[in-house]
Amino acid sequence: MASNPLTNIDHLVSDTFENAVKTGDVVLELGKTIEHSVDGCPYHLRSVLSHKQKPLKGDVGKTDKDPFAPPYDKCVHVCDIPNYGSNKTTYAVVLNKFPSTKNQFLVAPHEFANQSDPLSADELSLCYQIIRNYRTTKLLVFFNCGEDSGASQKHKHIQFFPVLPNDPPIDVFLQEEQNYSQACQISQVPWAHFVISIRPPEQIDHLAEYLMNQFIQLLDEMFSFKEGKEFNPLKTSYNVVMTKNYLHIIPRTKDTFILKNGSKVPIGGIDYAGIIIVKDDEDIDEVINYGITNMLLEVGRKKDEENKA
Repeated sequence: MASNPLTNIDHLVSDTFENAVKTGDVVLELGKTIEHSVDGCPYHLRSVLSHKQKPLKGDVGKTDKDPFAPPYDKCVHVCDIPNYGSNKTTYAVVLNKFPSTKNQFLVAPHEFANQSDPLSADELSLCYQIIRNYRTTKLLVFFNCGEDSGASQKHKHIQFFPVLPNDPPIDVFLQEEQNYSQACQISQVPWAHFVISIRPPEQIDHLAEYLMNQFIQLLDEMFSFKEGKEFNPLKTSYNVVMTKNYLHIIPRTKDTFILKNGSKVPIGGIDYAGIIIVKDDEDIDEVINYGITNMLLEVGRKKDEENKA
C-alpha cells in the first residue's frame, strides 16, 4: 500500500526544492530584507531579485500550456495527493518556480478549476492537514481569488509559504484576543479585513465541515459589509489567509500597486499577512515612503465606518 504523502510532506518539499535549485528549475535570489513597524505591526519587507525574471500576469496567457495541469515538470513536482476528500479529487503539490522564500510550494487540482471559484470544504481541509503535518517550520497558506486578488494563473492553486515561529506579522493584532469565535474585522488596520479563529474538532472526519462553516461566516461578513455600496458580490476578488489558529479574508479592488518610481508591486494574501514582496531593494524605500498601510488600503477596500470593531 502506498504511503500517505501528507505524513512526510515537509521532507518531500525540501528535497525537491534543493534539487530544483541545483538544476535551475527553481530560481530564488533574495535582496534586502528589513522589518518596519507600523501601528504596532512589524511588517517584513523583502526584495526578491529573481522576480524580475517572472512572467507578468498579462504574459501568462500567451502560452497554451497550463502549468498546473498534468503532465508536470518532474523537477518541480513534489507529489500527488490522490482521491482526497468527499469528491475524491487528486491534487498536485508543486514548487513555485519563482518563490519568495525557500521551500515555497503550491497545491492545485489535476483537473482545471477556476481561480475565481471559492475554496471548497475539501480544499480547506487539505490546507489544514498540510499545516498540521508540516513539522519542520510554520506554514502560512494564502489563496488569491478573482481578477483583482493578485493571482497570476487561472488554474486554481493555493500557495504555501514557510514563515518564522512568530509570523505572520498581522497576528500581532490578535495575540491579546482569546478567541474570535465569530467573524469580525481587525480594528487596527484601515482596510476591510475579516478574521475568525480556527479551533479544529478532535474528529478528523468533521474537519472539512467545520472549516467550511468558518469560511462561510467570513464570506457572509464580506458580502454584507458593503451591501448597497458599490459592492458586487457576484464579481468580487479577495484574499484568503490561513494559519493554524486563524482564517482571514480580505476583499480587493486592484491586484497591483504602482510605486512612484514606476515599479509594479503585485499584492496578494501574503502582503496582507504582513510580508511585503518587491522586486528591487530601492522599492522597499518607495513602499515605506508611501506608507505600507496606504498601499494596502488603496488596493483593498475601506472598511465601513459604522462597522469598525
